[in-house]
Amino acid sequence: MKKIILFAVFIYSNFLIGQGASIVPPENVVKAFENQYPKKKATWDIEYIGKGDDVIFEAKFSAAPKTIGLARYDQNANFKSYKVQILLAKLPKKAQSYLKANYSVKSFKQFFSVVDDLKEKTFEAGVTKDGKYYNVIFDQEGEFYKRTQIR
Repeated sequence: MKKIILFAVFIYSNFLIGQGASIVPPENVVKAFENQYPKKKATWDIEYIGKGDDVIFEAKFSAAPKTIGLARYDQNANFKSYKVQILLAKLPKKAQSYLKANYSVKSFKQFFSVVDDLKEKTFEAGVTKDGKYYNVIFDQEGEFYKRTQIR
């Protein structure tokens, strides 16, 4: 009986330890981030895209006081995009008008300016509608591009 209880405690402990685990990307990805953003401490997240083994590693860090920055890299440490949190007022006027016409102000969560690896700039707005969370994406001029459901 002691062995069963001891085994159960061991399994339970491993589950608890696993819940607090953080993602550690490959060394080449961490090195690419450190070279691009020296002196920044990041917490890492991972995103699986497509049906293959395509993986994106996302470094979340403080770009400025009270401002979130997100740098994204593929598994080969190639830079994919940089997102920085902005205020609603920093979105292009067309994007602001679209959001206000299609979503309530209470549904607005966060806004980002995004620059991808090709130096193309877009804007993202995180909004909720009908209990679902969406990213609404606009081009550089503020024209609506697409909406994707996140959760």
